[in-house]
Amino acid sequence: TPRLNGLKYFEKPALQYWATATAFTVFGEHHWTARLWPALTGFLGILATAFATARLFGLQAGLIAGAVLAGSVLWNVIGHVNTLDMGVSFFLAAAVFALCLGQRDDADSAKSRRWRDGAWVLLALAVLSKGLIGLVLPAATVVAYALWERDWGFILRIRPFRGLLILLAITAPWFIAVSLANPEFANFFFIHEHFERFLTKAHGRYQPMWYFIPILLIGMLPWLGSLVQGIAAGFRRDAGRRFQPRRFLLVWAVLVFVFFSVSSSKLASYILPIFPALAALIGIHLAGHAASR
Repeated sequence: TPRLNGLKYFEKPALQYWATATAFTVFGEHHWTARLWPALTGFLGILATAFATARLFGLQAGLIAGAVLAGSVLWNVIGHVNTLDMGVSFFLAAAVFALCLGQRDDADSAKSRRWRDGAWVLLALAVLSKGLIGLVLPAATVVAYALWERDWGFILRIRPFRGLLILLAITAPWFIAVSLANPEFANFFFIHEHFERFLTKAHGRYQPMWYFIPILLIGMLPWLGSLVQGIAAGFRRDAGRRFQPRRFLLVWAVLVFVFFSVSSSKLASYILPIFPALAALIGIHLAGHAASR
């Protein structure tokens, strides 16, 4: 049962609390240990972006993508702040990249299964970090991509039933345990913290729909000049490929941005999960620009 100053605190799941408690136990209670989890996951997000982009689009694109994410204002700022947004952003981005790596046309069945199962593990950790967005947003992206590409088999190729079993095996124990110990948990967490947060102004965080546009523009500095070209690169198809990873990354970025834009509860850090995908698309664009010179 999570508590804040002795009071039950059911706003979010417990993964980051466990990680921070571990840091306190091992290294002591300091300002830097309180921020260790966001810092570590932020750094791992840079490595994951560079690695996945390199595997999907070439070494130069990967190195540029890692540099873009490392230098982005919003990713830097949130990596220094003790919030839950960096952890969930890392797990979501890593899961999206793992799914892309597992669906490559040249991936054999064993590698594809490992990457796919790894993606479901990462999604489970995203759920344990901040709740149902760890599953809802990736699932919506898969469906939207399948609609765009008219590739209905893609939904089955990610093995959703096996994946949900993996996800439930990791997430269900804590949710069941906390619900048994606290009968009020389920209604507060699933209804108040998810549906009411999205649909109503109950949390006092209402902002206009355009709120995230300046956040994105400022947060993408100093790479703003390449953002439009990077997004344009996401529309292009790679000839001869069944799976189109750049289009999948574009769908992810657009869907998450729109989802939080229409939500009735907004904070600047909510769109952080799209930054690794945007960094990858910018990396693709800049690598292609360099190669054409």
